[in-house]
Amino acid sequence: MARGSTVRTETISLGGSEMRIIFRITIVAVALAALSVAAFALEGHVQASSAAVTPATPATPPPNETPPEPEPKWHHQSVATAAANPDGLHPSGDLVEISIANQRLTAWRDGRIVYRFMISTGRPGYQTPTGHYSVIAKNPNAWSAKWSVWMPWAMNWYGNYFIHQLPHNPGSSENIGASRLGHSDSHGCVRVNVGDAEKLFHWTAVGTPVWVH
Repeated sequence: MARGSTVRTETISLGGSEMRIIFRITIVAVALAALSVAAFALEGHVQASSAAVTPATPATPPPNETPPEPEPKWHHQSVATAAANPDGLHPSGDLVEISIANQRLTAWRDGRIVYRFMISTGRPGYQTPTGHYSVIAKNPNAWSAKWSVWMPWAMNWYGNYFIHQLPHNPGSSENIGASRLGHSDSHGCVRVNVGDAEKLFHWTAVGTPVWVH
C-alpha cells in the first residue's frame, strides 16, 4: 500500500427481509437440535425401564427349595370284570355244573372255572336227573345200601343221588368204573376220579347250586 493511501471499510447492510430469513433459519436449527436431544434421552429412558421390569430367570431352584414334582400322568386302564356263571339262575357265586353230553363236571366261582373233571353219569336205564338242585349234605365216606358199595367224598344233591368218588366194594381197593370215566356208566350218581372228588368235596359247601343238563 502506498503511503498516504486511504483504507476503505465497507459495511454490508442487510435489509429487513434478509434479517427475518436468517432469524427463522436459526430458530429451526435450534428446534431440530432440541428435538434430537429429547429423542435420545427418551430412548435411553425406555431401555432402562424395560431392563428394570424384566425378572431374571434362575437356572436352578433357589437354595433350600426343592423343585415341584411333575404332574402324575394318568393312564386309562380297562377294568376286567368277572363273567357270569353259565347257569342263568345262579349267575354269581359258586356253582357245580354237570354236563351229561360232555361227561364233564365244572366248578364255577363268579364266572371263573375253579375245577373241571371227567366224570361218569347214569347209564341207559339209570339216567341222572337233570335240572337245578343244590348240595343237601356231605359225607366223607357214604355207604350205598342199595348197591353195597362205599362212596368216598359223597355229596347228596337230590333224593338218593350223589356226587362221589369212584365206588369200591367193602374190603377192596379196586375203584369201580375207573376205565369208564368220560362215559355214562353209573346207576344215576355222578362219579368222580380219585383225588378229584376229594378236592371238590372240600371246595363245595352245603347249599352250593348244582346244575345238571
